[in-house]
Amino acid sequence: MMGAARVGKSSIISQFLYEKYLSRYKQTIEEMHRGEYELPDGSSLTLDILDTSGSYQFPAMRALSINTSGAFILVYAVDDEETWNEVERLREQIISVRGTRVPIVIVGNKADVAEEDRQIPFKVARSRALLEWGCGYAECSAKNNEGILTVFKQLLRQANIEYNLSPAVRRRRKSLPSYTGSPNPARANSAKYYLKRHSCSVQ
Repeated sequence: MMGAARVGKSSIISQFLYEKYLSRYKQTIEEMHRGEYELPDGSSLTLDILDTSGSYQFPAMRALSINTSGAFILVYAVDDEETWNEVERLREQIISVRGTRVPIVIVGNKADVAEEDRQIPFKVARSRALLEWGCGYAECSAKNNEGILTVFKQLLRQANIEYNLSPAVRRRRKSLPSYTGSPNPARANSAKYYLKRHSCSVQ
């Protein structure tokens, strides 16, 4: 999951996996989360979700993430135009490295803000994502826990993975160790960075 700082990336992940809202901002360096789903047909789905830094201080970590991830969620805040511009830059960087077939979902967070405080109209963002870029699109409010499930359903749809993420499906969630300091290229060889059958590594 990628995007500018303070757009709510960590809060989206926290609501999706742990049903908790992070009311206090804490800068993320890089943190891996895993959600394991038992599907009705008996198969399993594992989502490895990497929460990345919104800071420009870690270009090597960002480049490694782009090279190794199976799918991408690019988050902006609907009340901050500059965060939308950052999504445009990130998408261009991803496409230049991975091509146009990699699954990408554009997500507008903070959809609970008043309409007059919006800087990016819903119709403009959705049209750009769907029609011009061929990406998935969703809006959500991490604060109010609204639209969170839709974000990940859109991602799996983009990745052509059959899913059932309904609350009735048993989930096992955990946070994996954080990666801090200099990125270790050896981690790119870890199995969790590859898109496997019934498994998806998400940025």
